[in-house]
Amino acid sequence: MEVFMAAIQWESKYEVGIPVIDKQHKKIVKILNRIYGFQDRKPDEKKMQKIFDDLKNYIETHFETEEKYISEHNSSGIDEQKHEHGNFIDTICTYQKDFLKQNPLALINLFNFVWDWFAHHILVVDKKWLAPGAQQG
Repeated sequence: MEVFMAAIQWESKYEVGIPVIDKQHKKIVKILNRIYGFQDRKPDEKKMQKIFDDLKNYIETHFETEEKYISEHNSSGIDEQKHEHGNFIDTICTYQKDFLKQNPLALINLFNFVWDWFAHHILVVDKKWLAPGAQQG
Protein backbone atom coordinates (compact mmCIF):
# COMPACT_ATOMS: atom_id res chain seq x y z
CA MET A 1 0.00 0.00 0.00
CA GLU A 2 1.36 3.39 -0.99
CA VAL A 3 1.29 6.21 1.53
CA PHE A 4 1.03 9.82 0.44
CA MET A 5 1.06 13.08 2.30
CA ALA A 6 -2.52 14.29 2.63
CA ALA A 7 -3.32 17.41 0.65
CA ILE A 8 -6.55 17.98 2.54
CA GLN A 9 -7.02 17.70 6.26
CA TRP A 10 -10.52 17.21 7.63
CA GLU A 11 -11.80 20.21 9.54
CA SER A 12 -14.81 20.49 11.81
CA LYS A 13 -16.26 23.21 9.55
CA TYR A 14 -17.08 20.44 7.05
CA GLU A 15 -19.35 18.65 9.51
CA VAL A 16 -23.08 18.86 8.87
CA GLY A 17 -24.00 17.27 12.19
CA ILE A 18 -25.31 13.99 10.82
CA PRO A 19 -22.79 11.31 11.85
CA VAL A 20 -23.29 8.93 8.89
CA ILE A 21 -22.96 11.77 6.37
CA ASP A 22 -19.97 13.31 8.13
CA LYS A 23 -18.28 9.89 8.11
CA GLN A 24 -18.95 9.55 4.38
CA HIS A 25 -17.58 13.03 3.72
CA LYS A 26 -14.39 12.05 5.57
CA LYS A 27 -14.02 8.98 3.36
CA ILE A 28 -14.40 11.15 0.25
CA VAL A 29 -11.55 13.32 1.53
CA LYS A 30 -9.42 10.17 1.90
CA ILE A 31 -10.14 9.18 -1.71
CA LEU A 32 -9.35 12.72 -2.82
CA ASN A 33 -6.00 12.51 -1.05
CA ARG A 34 -5.28 9.26 -2.92
CA ILE A 35 -5.82 11.14 -6.20
CA TYR A 36 -3.52 13.90 -5.03
CA GLY A 37 -0.79 11.37 -4.34
CA PHE A 38 -0.54 10.54 -8.04
CA GLN A 39 -0.24 14.10 -9.37
CA ASP A 40 3.54 14.33 -9.32
CA ARG A 41 4.30 11.10 -11.12
CA LYS A 42 3.06 8.88 -13.87
CA PRO A 43 0.23 6.92 -12.28
CA ASP A 44 -0.24 3.24 -12.70
CA GLU A 45 -3.34 2.91 -14.89
CA LYS A 46 -4.79 0.02 -12.87
CA LYS A 47 -4.36 1.88 -9.58
CA MET A 48 -5.91 5.02 -10.99
CA GLN A 49 -8.79 3.07 -12.48
CA LYS A 50 -9.43 1.64 -9.02
CA ILE A 51 -9.42 5.15 -7.53
CA PHE A 52 -11.88 6.37 -10.18
CA ASP A 53 -14.11 3.37 -9.51
CA ASP A 54 -13.86 3.83 -5.74
CA LEU A 55 -14.70 7.52 -6.07
CA LYS A 56 -17.69 6.96 -8.33
CA ASN A 57 -19.05 4.05 -6.32
CA TYR A 58 -18.60 5.72 -2.97
CA ILE A 59 -19.99 9.03 -4.19
CA GLU A 60 -23.07 7.27 -5.55
CA THR A 61 -23.60 5.55 -2.18
CA HIS A 62 -23.07 8.85 -0.39
CA PHE A 63 -25.50 10.69 -2.66
CA GLU A 64 -28.15 8.02 -2.04
CA THR A 65 -27.70 8.56 1.71
CA GLU A 66 -28.02 12.33 1.40
CA GLU A 67 -31.01 12.13 -0.91
CA LYS A 68 -32.79 9.69 1.39
CA TYR A 69 -32.15 11.93 4.38
CA ILE A 70 -33.43 15.00 2.55
CA SER A 71 -36.51 13.14 1.28
CA GLU A 72 -37.33 12.13 4.84
CA HIS A 73 -36.57 15.47 6.52
CA ASN A 74 -36.66 18.28 4.01
CA SER A 75 -38.39 17.44 0.74
CA SER A 76 -37.94 20.91 -0.77
CA GLY A 77 -34.19 20.39 -1.15
CA ILE A 78 -34.27 17.07 -2.98
CA ASP A 79 -34.43 18.38 -6.55
CA GLU A 80 -31.45 20.71 -6.02
CA GLN A 81 -29.41 17.89 -4.48
CA LYS A 82 -30.27 15.37 -7.20
CA HIS A 83 -29.35 17.89 -9.90
CA GLU A 84 -25.99 18.69 -8.32
CA HIS A 85 -25.27 15.02 -7.68
CA GLY A 86 -26.04 14.05 -11.29
CA ASN A 87 -23.78 16.78 -12.64
CA PHE A 88 -20.98 15.66 -10.34
CA ILE A 89 -21.11 12.03 -11.50
CA ASP A 90 -21.18 13.14 -15.16
CA THR A 91 -18.09 15.31 -14.64
CA ILE A 92 -16.19 12.51 -12.87
CA CYS A 93 -16.91 10.27 -15.88
CA THR A 94 -15.53 12.97 -18.19
CA TYR A 95 -12.28 13.16 -16.20
CA GLN A 96 -12.03 9.39 -16.22
CA LYS A 97 -12.30 9.40 -20.03
CA ASP A 98 -9.61 12.12 -20.19
CA PHE A 99 -7.34 10.01 -18.03
CA LEU A 100 -7.85 6.98 -20.26
CA LYS A 101 -6.96 9.15 -23.27
CA GLN A 102 -3.63 9.90 -21.56
CA ASN A 103 -4.47 13.55 -20.87
CA PRO A 104 -1.63 14.65 -18.57
CA LEU A 105 -3.85 17.18 -16.79
CA ALA A 106 -6.69 14.75 -16.08
CA LEU A 107 -5.64 14.01 -12.48
CA ILE A 108 -4.92 17.62 -11.59
CA ASN A 109 -8.23 18.66 -13.11
CA LEU A 110 -10.03 15.84 -11.30
CA PHE A 111 -8.48 16.73 -7.96
CA ASN A 112 -9.26 20.45 -8.36
CA PHE A 113 -12.82 19.77 -9.51
CA VAL A 114 -13.61 17.32 -6.73
CA TRP A 115 -12.08 19.50 -4.03
CA ASP A 116 -13.78 22.71 -5.22
CA TRP A 117 -17.10 20.95 -5.62
CA PHE A 118 -16.76 19.07 -2.35
CA ALA A 119 -15.92 22.16 -0.32
CA HIS A 120 -18.72 24.21 -1.90
CA HIS A 121 -21.23 21.38 -1.73
CA ILE A 122 -20.64 20.69 1.96
CA LEU A 123 -20.18 24.27 3.12
CA VAL A 124 -23.12 25.69 1.16
CA VAL A 125 -25.55 23.13 -0.25
CA ASP A 126 -25.34 20.34 2.34
CA LYS A 127 -25.43 22.75 5.25
CA LYS A 128 -28.47 24.41 3.67
CA TRP A 129 -30.44 21.16 3.43
CA LEU A 130 -28.87 18.74 5.94
CA ALA A 131 -27.65 20.69 8.94
CA PRO A 132 -29.85 20.67 12.05
CA GLY A 133 -32.38 23.45 11.69
CA ALA A 134 -32.04 23.49 7.91
CA GLN A 135 -34.83 24.90 5.77
CA GLN A 136 -37.95 22.81 5.91
CA GLY A 137 -40.10 22.06 2.86
